Amino acid sequence: MIERIPFTRSSRDGPAFRTVAHPAVPRPRPTAENLLRVRRIRWSEDLLVVAAAGEIDLATAGRLEHALGGHLPAATVLDLTEVGFLGVAGLRVIESAAARARSERRTTGVVAGTRPVLRLLHLFGVDTHIPVYRHLDHAIVEVPNH
Repeated sequence: MIERIPFTRSSRDGPAFRTVAHPAVPRPRPTAENLLRVRRIRWSEDLLVVAAAGEIDLATAGRLEHALGGHLPAATVLDLTEVGFLGVAGLRVIESAAARARSERRTTGVVAGTRPVLRLLHLFGVDTHIPVYRHLDHAIVEVPNH
């Protein structure tokens, strides 16, 4: 908080002011649950949609990894349309899940619409070996048939 305190001496224009900065009270860091929400939606017997909303970074990537673990159906679509930030830790989780899917002869697709997410997927070449879609309805039709 910044407060303006008048000096005791004044000029002919009125009292002189100086700015005093009080140390800010630290705010508690938001929990991973507040930064990233992840839902598993069983779309059909052979299709799982994992929808993420928020930020995927080093602090939250574990939540996404947990959602992509365990027994998975033949096709998985990762919906990142509500993700505003994707860090390298999140990218590693996506790459790892896709590699696991390939080794288990399953298919995976990613849905992304925000520029920061699309940019990172493109910069690291993820879009060359994992299909990336702009709309969930396209991914739901295409991924199980890959």
